[in-house]
Amino acid sequence: MGGGCAALFGSVFILAGVAVGFFLYFPAIQGWWSARLWEETPCWIEKVEMSRSRGSKGGTTYEVKAEYRYEFRGRAYRADRVGLTEGSDNFGDFQQRAHATLQPYENAGRPFRCLVNPQNPEQAVLFPELRWGLMLLMSLFPTLFPMAGGLVAFGGMAMAREAMRVLALKKRHPETPWKWKTEWSGNEITATRGGVAPLLAAAGWIALIQGPLAAAIVVSGEISHGLLALLGLLPCLLALLPLWLGWRRMKARRVLGAVSFLPREWPLKSGGVLAGEIRLGTHPSPLTMLTVRAHCTRRVTRGSGKHSSTSHEVLWEHTQTISAAEARRDGHGSSIPLRIDIPRGLPSVDVEPVVRLAGERVVNLWALEVGPEKLKPQSLPLPVFGEAERAPDEVEEEKTGGTALPMDQEQLETRLKARGIEAQFDSEGRPLSLFCPASRHRATAVFLLFFGAVWTTALVVMLATDAPLLFKIVWGISAPAIDIFAVWLLLHERRVDLSGSELRIDSRAGPFYSKREALEPRHIVQFTHDSNMRSGNQVFYRVRLETTFGKKITIIDGLTEEATAAELSRRLMRWKQEA
Repeated sequence: MGGGCAALFGSVFILAGVAVGFFLYFPAIQGWWSARLWEETPCWIEKVEMSRSRGSKGGTTYEVKAEYRYEFRGRAYRADRVGLTEGSDNFGDFQQRAHATLQPYENAGRPFRCLVNPQNPEQAVLFPELRWGLMLLMSLFPTLFPMAGGLVAFGGMAMAREAMRVLALKKRHPETPWKWKTEWSGNEITATRGGVAPLLAAAGWIALIQGPLAAAIVVSGEISHGLLALLGLLPCLLALLPLWLGWRRMKARRVLGAVSFLPREWPLKSGGVLAGEIRLGTHPSPLTMLTVRAHCTRRVTRGSGKHSSTSHEVLWEHTQTISAAEARRDGHGSSIPLRIDIPRGLPSVDVEPVVRLAGERVVNLWALEVGPEKLKPQSLPLPVFGEAERAPDEVEEEKTGGTALPMDQEQLETRLKARGIEAQFDSEGRPLSLFCPASRHRATAVFLLFFGAVWTTALVVMLATDAPLLFKIVWGISAPAIDIFAVWLLLHERRVDLSGSELRIDSRAGPFYSKREALEPRHIVQFTHDSNMRSGNQVFYRVRLETTFGKKITIIDGLTEEATAAELSRRLMRWKQEA
């Protein structure tokens, strides 16, 4: 249906967010700005009461109600508006403070004060406070709901239309799947859209919703009363993130123009050569350095709907740096020759539209990324289908039992280094040493220390108050565990040394822990790899050895690609067999 269902579903979130903004958030902000020009007038409080209501989940909300009269420019008026936001809530102590302030003036014969709208004297308010915390909470709905709904609606329509285009091209070229994508419809491969417009739209929407609140916080002087008010400025500052990302994409586009790739032959094949010309829409400076990365990625989606998770695993990649001085000027811009050998055994790209929305879905993707150094590259999907014919020497090598390594040594070392692991191999590709330094999980450890501090603070509050015993037990166990694990990540290091006669593992955690294990090859049954942790959509893998005594020992952990773990396990098994 061209994405109609996605548009209908996303419109629900868009309308909900816009409704909150139109009827609650913006009227409150506009009321505060207007009340700054209202005139202060004496008023007499006739009635004050505090109403309480209990929600279905047990929470209690409060609302202070008051009736008062005042005179403005010789005429008498009555009003009942207490604050700029009406209705009950339990956010902060505004309702309790207002009730405690008004109660001594109830029928006391002495005046309080109110602010009266000189343009419409029937409008008055007792407490024209901004209540930036409540406004901040309220602003999240018109900010996030339309953005999420827009992503679902417009993203769903774009995906549906792309699927329809694929099906139309498939009907026209049923035997040539390398013509099924719009980026492959011509003689050259064009880059996918950079997504600049959605990023700029997101930045503009955040600024539109959060800008008035941020300006009100600054003008009201709330920051001088407490630095906590700075939190109200954070959502507005978040607009800088998509704005920065969009700027990086526009800058890369300005340096290189529209990037395309003209391959020598269609389609590309596993075990063949990625050869052709990279075409640039501009004439970049000869000093510009371009990063070219070709890769094959496996995308695995598990579950469906809000319970789905997607992980990406790089099966193969090759990165090289090219100087723009090598570019040759032509009619449309510049051209740079490119040649990359593609190893065998890699899967073909998946072009068919996704029709199964539940369960596990595996999609193989190929792409060529081209961009200036330190800027967002432009991505070009590669039509890799099938496998190239083997050369006579490769056929003879296969008959004699020799096989090329599934992953070359340089690529394996690059992947290990990206995870903070220092590895050394001999000329035959056998591992000599593997070193996991203590600082390679620093970012995770710092986050856990911060989170653990918050968790520990909650524990201290529970111990100081009359919190349920179960909460004290749970927090009493989990808070120290988080802190200990964070310190362990900061301090723990592991070194594995392999020689012809033994495998030695040295583990150390600062001055608190030290352990050495030495195993002969005959004591090792096998090396295996598995996944031991998941963080969001990212799966982490480890390599372990199993001894003849039934003990399993971790060699390496924290790997993000299963192919890397499998290749390292294979090379370790090769060491065992040849030791």
